[in-house]
Amino acid sequence: MSNSSSERRRPKQARASFALDSILEAAARTLEVHGKSGLTTQRVADTAGFSIGALYQYFPNKEGLIEALARRELERLTDLMTNALANPAPFGMGINARRMIRAVAAFIADRPRLYGILRAEWSDAASGSPIGEGMRRYFDLISNTLHNESPELGKRIAVDEARFVLFRAISGVLLATALERPEYLGTRRFEDEMVRLILGFVGHDVPAGIAEGEIAAAGDDNAGRYAPRA
Repeated sequence: MSNSSSERRRPKQARASFALDSILEAAARTLEVHGKSGLTTQRVADTAGFSIGALYQYFPNKEGLIEALARRELERLTDLMTNALANPAPFGMGINARRMIRAVAAFIADRPRLYGILRAEWSDAASGSPIGEGMRRYFDLISNTLHNESPELGKRIAVDEARFVLFRAISGVLLATALERPEYLGTRRFEDEMVRLILGFVGHDVPAGIAEGEIAAAGDDNAGRYAPRA
């Protein structure tokens, strides 16, 4: 009698967890086949083998489905990156950059079409939203690793614009590779080029004064928008 209540709850919680996983996996498969515009709650319910009423017990609409899936996959990517950077290597060898590449490449290669849709959801998320906070934790993981190697490198991607560019550059190249040249993934030559991309970005800065002078000399009407870094 003392633990009968908890024993009754466990099967119900297990069923709910199974149902949730089944629905999210069905949403992932629907996105891969039909894209975001073709995802409907009815399609997801049919794919998952649930009634539409059962699906609505978990998600009120397709937006809620996509958000939950985006959050789950971002958490999975963050876990992969956490494991990859658990024991950071000394700076200068490009080992940490290579580990980052391998973690993201493994994630993308698993389901490239799904990733192509979800990365837009991650990038477009508001900073204070659950996904936005997840992206902050993901970037903090990377920037903290770089900061431990060199404070200057950590600062280099502390700016939102820098994070956006680096994230899009790495994910964009890896996504294109998974879709167009999957045989490159895992090869030493391709990894070397990706390492150069990352280390070149974080290790090189644009001299603000020179950049402004060049813009002004070119007669760019938008020159006033470019200001030196603080």
